[in-house]
Amino acid sequence: MKSLLTLIDLVKTGIIWTRLTVHNTWGILNVFNIVWVKPMKGGLLTEDHPMVTGLNPETNQPIWTQNIVFQSVRSQEYQDAPSDEEIVCDVGNYMRKMVENSAQSKKYPQGKPDRMPPAINYIHGCVHYNGGFLIFNDFKDAITHFSHPEFQASFKRFVKEEKREPVTIFRNRNYDRVEFLEFVCFLRTIFPWFSNTNGNKKRIGWGNPAPYPAVNTITGHWMTDTYKIYTETGRQTVCRKPIEKQYFAHKVYVGVRSVVKPQEQFLARFTDERVVARGAKGNLFFVDLRKLSRGYKFDPAKGLPNIFERLMEKVLKVNSL
Repeated sequence: MKSLLTLIDLVKTGIIWTRLTVHNTWGILNVFNIVWVKPMKGGLLTEDHPMVTGLNPETNQPIWTQNIVFQSVRSQEYQDAPSDEEIVCDVGNYMRKMVENSAQSKKYPQGKPDRMPPAINYIHGCVHYNGGFLIFNDFKDAITHFSHPEFQASFKRFVKEEKREPVTIFRNRNYDRVEFLEFVCFLRTIFPWFSNTNGNKKRIGWGNPAPYPAVNTITGHWMTDTYKIYTETGRQTVCRKPIEKQYFAHKVYVGVRSVVKPQEQFLARFTDERVVARGAKGNLFFVDLRKLSRGYKFDPAKGLPNIFERLMEKVLKVNSL
């Protein structure tokens, strides 16, 4: 009986991973489109645009605290840590500054030269301003909640009804990097969406820097918002009002487990080894880390590279070998 249940669990895992791969591939193609095929220009957003300021224009207050959709009960260990409002503002403000780099200003009408192309910064703008935030003590706390069927259902309902990107943040900044990657692979096993390990320690997996460990679960709704930035009308309507509906009925959910499964540990090891195998390319997929390490920056004022230039660069590199 136990073997049968294990087999059923592995089959379910395979189905979720397949759905995730298909969904993530579509997302990758769209990022590739706005970065290389039809590069989004810098300076599309003004300095006073809500995505650049991070402020709700109706209250003139930071939008992030108004979009917290779930907070676990704070354990004694973190009683003296910054408040959840401070934590979510640190994370939101970090992403806001990325958008600010690509916004127009008097000195930089087309945005500042930056390590990231404008399209990537705009994506972070849509995530930070329109996203919903969930806050937990640590990975064990989060697994306990996320492994509860009702919590999973509420999470999915939030994504379906709000059409926003969820961001999961942890109060514990002194985390184990491997455990973080395993937690993210746990999310990739229960939901058909890619999740990323962003944090304040050395990168692991496909993660990026962040002031706190924060997981972006990429549901794909960033696409609708980001494509709006191409047009003047879209830029005026892309910012959503704060989340009003309550999606989680309880403050505490005690799920079926608090640790990851072997297949989730396997996916974590596979992910880490895949990134390590890339060598100097590192974990950046849409930009070349080797060029960034040499000081390269995307400069909208000088024109952004496109797919044809990228292909020519590769051809010339091959011919020079």
